[in-house]
Amino acid sequence: MELSLNKIKSNKNRLTKQRLAILNYLKNTTSHPDAEKTYQALKKQFPNLSLATVYRNLNYLASMGLIEALTTNQSSTHFDGDNSTHFHFVCNDCGQISDIFEKDLINLALIQNKFNLINKINLNINGTCNHCGTK
Repeated sequence: MELSLNKIKSNKNRLTKQRLAILNYLKNTTSHPDAEKTYQALKKQFPNLSLATVYRNLNYLASMGLIEALTTNQSSTHFDGDNSTHFHFVCNDCGQISDIFEKDLINLALIQNKFNLINKINLNINGTCNHCGTK
């Protein structure tokens, strides 16, 4: 988390209480919330917080590489505060997003032989989750 804070400060942007709260919320959840859910989670702590402020800060944090914006077939963008190497499963029925930490999904050695430098690999696997599949 300290690296995240230093990155914000080195970019000459203010580390506001709201920005820090949004970043902390995302770093401490595995639910991949959208802006509305992030806003709902923080509005009691910050009564003057606006949804526009949440959107602006989420986009800023994503542009800085501190969080990941996840575009799915759902209508809204979801956000992930976990910057470790992992992939996502997106349920086509309920929209639930789950982390997949199985690194064997991609043979990185094979890919790295074809390209000079790989910074990040994004992979979304779409299907039906177990909960929706048993309905």
